[in-house]
Amino acid sequence: MKRGVKFFLLFGFACLAIGLIGAAASFKTIDFNEGITSIDIEKKISAANIDTLILQNDISGVTFIPSNSDEIKVHLAGMMGEATAKNCTVEAATEGINVWRVDVCTQKKAQNHFNFDLTELKNLIGNHGNHLRTEVSLPNKMYKSITVSSDTGGIHFKEVKAEKLTARSDTGGITVDRYEGKQLNLQSDTGRIAVENGQGNVTLKTDTGGITANLHDIGDSVSLEADTGSIRLLLDPAPTGASFDLSSDVGSVNLEVTGVIVQRNDHHSAKGSIGDGSKKVHVRTDTGYISVTGR
Repeated sequence: MKRGVKFFLLFGFACLAIGLIGAAASFKTIDFNEGITSIDIEKKISAANIDTLILQNDISGVTFIPSNSDEIKVHLAGMMGEATAKNCTVEAATEGINVWRVDVCTQKKAQNHFNFDLTELKNLIGNHGNHLRTEVSLPNKMYKSITVSSDTGGIHFKEVKAEKLTARSDTGGITVDRYEGKQLNLQSDTGRIAVENGQGNVTLKTDTGGITANLHDIGDSVSLEADTGSIRLLLDPAPTGASFDLSSDVGSVNLEVTGVIVQRNDHHSAKGSIGDGSKKVHVRTDTGYISVTGR
């Protein structure tokens, strides 16, 4: 009986080895560039009269960079499947005299069935260094409003000035290196949110992912919420008049802001205030820890 078991084990390992060798040989013969094409599209407009930008993006990551130019530029470049590329365009139009709307690869999605594109899988494997990407160049000025949405792909703002900045990603994180303005709203269904330098009234929310934020000169309201993920908030400098409300269903809560008198009933929640308590700081996560510090 033992000999029989040993025989079948050896036979199984031999079959597995043969299969792996065959798969490796087949993998080497795959032409990862077959059915793949390059995309390079740019739209631009004079920034002189534009104070509102609306960008909708479906299938690529988006990066906003500061520019010394006097034009706002939206540049889509990278590799993708030929079939998908036929329907991938950049449509830009002005609304009134001060609004510029740009739609990047906003394709109609098939409903109620699953589509598997082998060509896009090949592109993902073979052209990992040249994926489709949207780059937005913003001249250095204060905008009234910037609104960005992405279905699949992260959103990255290197530096942006806008009275109101709104960004939403269905699948992908959102990062802001530096934000100057009055109202910052970021939301991700699946992805991490990180703000390295921000200010104003701030609302950050993610369903799955952590939140990290370094804020100064906060407005009347700061709200950070995560369903699954930990939250770190640094206030530098710490506000002179603010109230804090922190809570986590599963996870510890830490509140260390200079001058704040902390009240807590357990290690899952903490409240406190400083000065007149006029500015409201609300932080909540269902699963994860919370750390709010200030100096």
